[in-house]
Amino acid sequence: MNISYKYSDYLAKALRGYHYHSMRFWLSNGLGIAIVLLEIIAYLSTSNQSLLWIAFFVLVILGLSYVASVFWQPAKLSTDPTYHKTFTLTVSEDNIRLSSEDVNSETTWDRVQSVWETKAFYYIFLSKKQFWVVPRDRFANAEEQEHFRRIVGERQVIRSGLIR
Repeated sequence: MNISYKYSDYLAKALRGYHYHSMRFWLSNGLGIAIVLLEIIAYLSTSNQSLLWIAFFVLVILGLSYVASVFWQPAKLSTDPTYHKTFTLTVSEDNIRLSSEDVNSETTWDRVQSVWETKAFYYIFLSKKQFWVVPRDRFANAEEQEHFRRIVGERQVIRSGLIR
């Protein structure tokens, strides 16, 4: 089975989707907001202005981290000429390959760590942070997507929800 798509057309949306569905993203932001709230509560009980400055600093760091991961990084990668080519994802019973005119990356199913699905994409994780993206709208029809799910499902559990 072959699925072809221009990677750059999907890269920014896929990276944003990855961050929004990543447990690491939500835990780090939740921890940052908790620190800010604790600093504000501590300020209200002590009137120590340095606590407000700490809260402000943490908010700035959270904001920069959010903008970098959700906007700057996807925008930068989307302009990389490497991704402006048509890529073909070839899925077989034995292996999976992502290739373009000058890129050929292949792996066996036992090296795939996990597969996650969202409404727009399948994420095939080769390591904790390296993944291939499969846009759902690039399947020719529902039968092709079911065939993909069958092949993957026989080798990996297709997970949904927060990416761990």
